[in-house]
Amino acid sequence: MSGLLDKANATKDDTVIEAEVIEPAIIEEEVKADPPKNSNSSTGMLDEGSSGGNSLNFANISTNGKIGYGLALVGFILMWPSSGFNLFGLSALQDILGFIPLWLVPISLFGGSFYLIWDAVDRQKTIVLSISALLLIATPVLAGIALGGSAAGISDLSIDEKNDKLTFLVRGSFSVSSVTASISADGAEVWTESGEMSNNLHRFEVSLSEIFVANAQSYDSSTITNYELTVVTEDGKSSTIPITPDLMNREMNDASIRFSTVTHTDDNQAGSEVVVEGIRVDLALGLMNPSEGPLNGGGSSLSTYKTLATDYSVDVKIKYGGSVVWTHSTIVVDGLAATWNSQVSGAVSGQTVYWLGLAGTTEDDAGAEYIERDQFYDDDGCYTFEVTITNDLYSTSPTTVIDEYAWNLSWESDEVDSENEVCSA
Repeated sequence: MSGLLDKANATKDDTVIEAEVIEPAIIEEEVKADPPKNSNSSTGMLDEGSSGGNSLNFANISTNGKIGYGLALVGFILMWPSSGFNLFGLSALQDILGFIPLWLVPISLFGGSFYLIWDAVDRQKTIVLSISALLLIATPVLAGIALGGSAAGISDLSIDEKNDKLTFLVRGSFSVSSVTASISADGAEVWTESGEMSNNLHRFEVSLSEIFVANAQSYDSSTITNYELTVVTEDGKSSTIPITPDLMNREMNDASIRFSTVTHTDDNQAGSEVVVEGIRVDLALGLMNPSEGPLNGGGSSLSTYKTLATDYSVDVKIKYGGSVVWTHSTIVVDGLAATWNSQVSGAVSGQTVYWLGLAGTTEDDAGAEYIERDQFYDDDGCYTFEVTITNDLYSTSPTTVIDEYAWNLSWESDEVDSENEVCSA
């Protein structure tokens, strides 16, 4: 009995001893040869985390999360104009939204982005996410306090040609509630008006007749009248900008005339004879050098001139011996567009940036109109081409009469050999 027990114990001891002396290298080889099919080891978890387990890694964020980040960025950008800064050039959105406060747009975008991002990342990061969102919202507002204060800026300065008004937009920071705008000409105030801010902005409209004193520029674009626009906030902070000179060239005072003869050949018993059939007349309108004028032969020394976009009317007459011998229909100019009526072609239009070919009493084979000789020519002598300009800017504007374009026509004695020399009526 004891023999069997000793034998069993010996067997057990041998097994234990045999297990203890197994080489580590053998164990390692066995593990490599037969790896587990489904491993939940800590090593596996670390590998997974290093390759993409971070929920804030942009590559691992869901589509909703990415959309949320995009909305947050857009909301951050839109917070700047809503706080009174045109940092990204988006303040025009205020005009589109009208009475709706602009700040509602970025706040709504932030709200939507917060939900999408919160739903896409680890909920434990909600506090960090909330603080980040609040900082994004607060940054433009804090910038408005630190940098803008109650300052106001001026933008969108332009002319409403249809209504003859100067318009501009005043944009203020969130603390600006009202502003006073004024316009001066050569330092003298010609207009002032106050306005309440709405959505951090106020649009002013000023009748040109209230502020116009004289053209801002001469024919060579040199400034002769300085117009300035000033905006003052309720606490006395001001901003001043010059009004673009081109916008304040509003009065037409200059014109130039030129003509060319239209001839035909008469065949008779004495042979062929070239005779004057009539004249084509061209008109130029704009700011011109006072030294420009008529040239012998029917031409003009005018080479360049500065165009004006304004409203006025023009009447052209031909005079001989103090009497009117021909009258052109009134030319109406709106901005740069000129219109008139022709007894040959009916309604005619043109642009004052070019020489305008005036109406005639007939047309040649090419369709160009001209004034027939017997419609205005009386006898040899000095013929004056008189131009009268009436500005519509204000009712008291005096008319301008230009009568230095006059030529001596001697067609009775010289026919086509007439030199059409400049004369003085």
